[in-house]
Amino acid sequence: MKLKLLALSLALAGVQVTNAAQWDYPSAAITVTNQAEALRYLQDNYASVGELKFRYQTRSQLGDHYNFDVLVDGQYQPQRTIVLSTNQDSQIERIFKSLEDTVIRNGQAMPAAELELPVRLEVTEPPALNSGELVTVPVSVFDPDLRTMQQQAAPDSAWNSLEDYPQPLQYVEKQIQVLQSDGKFYLANERVKQVDALALLPTPAVGAEPVRDTSSILPPEGVQSFADVKAMQSAQLGDNAFLQLMAFYHLDNSLQYLSSLSYDLFEEPLRFDGRGLALDNSSYYTGSRALMLGVGGVSPDAADADVILHELGHGIHYQIVPDWAYGHTGAIGEGVGDYWAGSASYRTQYLDAARRGQEFEIDTVFNWDGMFGVRRATRSLWNQRARYFEGAEYRAHESVGGELGDELWSTPLFQALKASVARYGDGSDRVFRDFDSIVLEGMYGVGRGVKMHDLAESTVFAATMLFPEKEYAQILKDSFAQHNLLKVPFNARYQSRYINAGETVELTLSHTGRSASVKGNWSLNNDTSKAVDVQLANSASFSANLPTGLTCGAPFESKVSVDYQFAEGLKAQSWQNVTALVNGVPLLLNKPKTIEDALTDASINSRGQEVQGNKIFVQTLSDKTQKIDDSFAVYLDIEHANLADLHITLTSPQGQSVVLFNHQPSQSGGFTGYFTVQHDPQLQALVGEPSWGTWRLEVSDRVVGNSGALKAWGVSHFNQYQCGADTTSKSNGNGSGGSGSPWALFGLLVLSMLRVVRSRNNDSSKRR
Repeated sequence: MKLKLLALSLALAGVQVTNAAQWDYPSAAITVTNQAEALRYLQDNYASVGELKFRYQTRSQLGDHYNFDVLVDGQYQPQRTIVLSTNQDSQIERIFKSLEDTVIRNGQAMPAAELELPVRLEVTEPPALNSGELVTVPVSVFDPDLRTMQQQAAPDSAWNSLEDYPQPLQYVEKQIQVLQSDGKFYLANERVKQVDALALLPTPAVGAEPVRDTSSILPPEGVQSFADVKAMQSAQLGDNAFLQLMAFYHLDNSLQYLSSLSYDLFEEPLRFDGRGLALDNSSYYTGSRALMLGVGGVSPDAADADVILHELGHGIHYQIVPDWAYGHTGAIGEGVGDYWAGSASYRTQYLDAARRGQEFEIDTVFNWDGMFGVRRATRSLWNQRARYFEGAEYRAHESVGGELGDELWSTPLFQALKASVARYGDGSDRVFRDFDSIVLEGMYGVGRGVKMHDLAESTVFAATMLFPEKEYAQILKDSFAQHNLLKVPFNARYQSRYINAGETVELTLSHTGRSASVKGNWSLNNDTSKAVDVQLANSASFSANLPTGLTCGAPFESKVSVDYQFAEGLKAQSWQNVTALVNGVPLLLNKPKTIEDALTDASINSRGQEVQGNKIFVQTLSDKTQKIDDSFAVYLDIEHANLADLHITLTSPQGQSVVLFNHQPSQSGGFTGYFTVQHDPQLQALVGEPSWGTWRLEVSDRVVGNSGALKAWGVSHFNQYQCGADTTSKSNGNGSGGSGSPWALFGLLVLSMLRVVRSRNNDSSKRR
């Protein structure tokens, strides 16, 4: 439950990470009604991928999904798959191709043990349902947890025992359906049943004897039973029976909720043991479809509904995608579990009219359990600092770029849920039902090797198809974009964003991983237009003269609008990029400082932990009469192999910090240009401050493996723009100007107004 957080580095010895999956959207209306027809279509259209063998089929609200293994020269490729999805009319809707190995150690593709060698459980079962009858009884539980119920503030430091909790215990009464058999009551019904875990049974190697592993399992306690209803009702925190009741109620309640959304994921009752593991950890075992909760912490895991429902979240993604492994599935799975727990807690509080609008710590999971122990161990559903690095290996509970990968997936989902409730909430659970359905449906159709941007695209697709009349898809796009989780097909970069008279506007259009046939146009200032008609195998360059009639120092629009097709037989899609360019270059009053100083790369310490590389540069302005207004600019000239590794902040003499770069994706090798108060909103926080004093530029590198240097930088006021032979003062046209290296894509992406139109290796899934 509280595993040590590890840091991730792409430079870890023997680790190779690849870019794997792609989505195809066929243009022809072709009907597929069974696995044989799906196989025939794939053999006809994807013959080059190798031999295909049917693995499984699932059905969702949007259609059917046929998952196939890939064999190359007759050899099964564990990490590869191709999935064909149809719509409700059985017509092919899309294809998920995952045709490269994504988890490689020392040159070898590593198989996922949870899929290839699943761990099973030896358990004691309760009596069969047909041995008695199901009855409904009231019990007392926490919902979702005691801190949330009582809105108890977090302690300054973690509580060391349950007795440290400052308030008296309080319970809520809930109805549960249980089995009455032979004069006793058992926690079992058609959806869920409590078992007593005895041992883990790893799949033995060929020819080897089976092994019973009891090292992490509590000694046998027997299946929980109750002599009468009064015994059930009197169970309290501190009693073994209370933990089993907590797990039973919350699992059963969530499974009934899933069913009400038309997602009946478990064919047989889900098995659980609320006192299964002797560890301070809980796990879902996909090989046995069983959920085991730990009691090794100060507070047992089953005392917190967030822990219970987080583990159920793992069961959910394994039931939707039975071959869940490889790619980014480790961190995604943790994010799914956190989201499922957070959504349930939020929904419970929202439906209480007395608490609506005053929901308690909804951006945090494990609000109870995480407050006990050596240190706090909660997780966030509001990590807006996290940024996506496509080439990283997002394993469970590991940090990438200084932020926890688990939170990178849960945060945009949960924040989009909150935005949806704010937009459409009516006091009922309708928006929660809509959005939870989107999250579930988005996982259908993916398979082994899925990465975060693949699932982000699929989740937006699900929102569009399920609720076309609502803005859920756009809300998700906005939330995913905050973390760079939506992969655009192309990048548009300009040699200079700030153009002097006599210079041409130079545009380079490049794809982001997939070649395409591209047709459309490029316009400047809604006037000058040039045709774009290329087979974009890598990149293509275009140039145009500055439009006439531009005001010196004023911005003008550059717009690229294209239709593109990845291959014959696939649907054409649209993409648009709008960038604000500036007519003129600001003439700074203070010349930028030449630095030529190497930046500090992130590194891995002796404990295998990621240490970010930080470097600070300072500059002092001496004019005490100046205050920051529209005439203030920042100049930056930086070289780096991958600017997306960097987080760059500028701190004023008054201590106000603004972010210049925040890991935005880039394919360029540097940035040379300006930031101004007039044209860059992030500088607005500085307006009105005195500009004199010492300014601090901090460059933080959070990903190992790329190097760079700061060549020059400066802060300054300016009075004029240079536009050829003419100049204009700031009173005639406030704004910014700049120039860039030929590869200044990143700065352009940061400064642009961008619009895009288109659209574990254990068997157990551990919470910490």
